[in-house]
Amino acid sequence: MFEFDAELHEIPEKGGAYVVFPWNIRDVFGKGRQKVHVEFDGIAYEGSIVNMGLKDEQGNVVYMIGVLKSIRQSLGKKDGDRIHVVVNPV
Repeated sequence: MFEFDAELHEIPEKGGAYVVFPWNIRDVFGKGRQKVHVEFDGIAYEGSIVNMGLKDEQGNVVYMIGVLKSIRQSLGKKDGDRIHVVVNPV
């Protein structure tokens, strides 16, 4: 299990949003995509940790988990808000 607080990042031109998974999943899981069960502030979601081509300031790959619009609306969360994330690999 992985548990952390993260900033919500919205992608206005695509209508989506994500949180950054703060570990390198290739190191942790041995692959570049991992199916997961996630709870965002207690709301359950089934999805994947993925690389969508983003890199941090040091050039490291950024892995992310999408946050559905319905979940953001239920939580009243928007871009820049903090969210508590619990991740379990499937």
